[in-house]
Amino acid sequence: MFYDFNHPELIPEELHHQFHLVVIDPPFITREVWEKYQEASKLLLVEEGGHSFLSTIDENEAMIMELMGARRREFRPSIPNLVYQYSFYATYDNE
Repeated sequence: MFYDFNHPELIPEELHHQFHLVVIDPPFITREVWEKYQEASKLLLVEEGGHSFLSTIDENEAMIMELMGARRREFRPSIPNLVYQYSFYATYDNE
């Protein structure tokens, strides 16, 4: 389905609180974009026990913890030609 991250409020109601996990890899890495993705994930995730897995630059670590409650994970993707290096973050623990 089409999804405009600028308008999380337009996510169809039948999808609200239907998912146990959302994976987020946004096209931009600014706070404004992450705030929209936070709104979307709150709408999509089940109300108890839902989790998020996401990717962003290391410089966003504190913001991601604040907005999403996600911590950086040990495994990092290898993207050698990018100026910024990305990490994975999750709201749950996993080996």
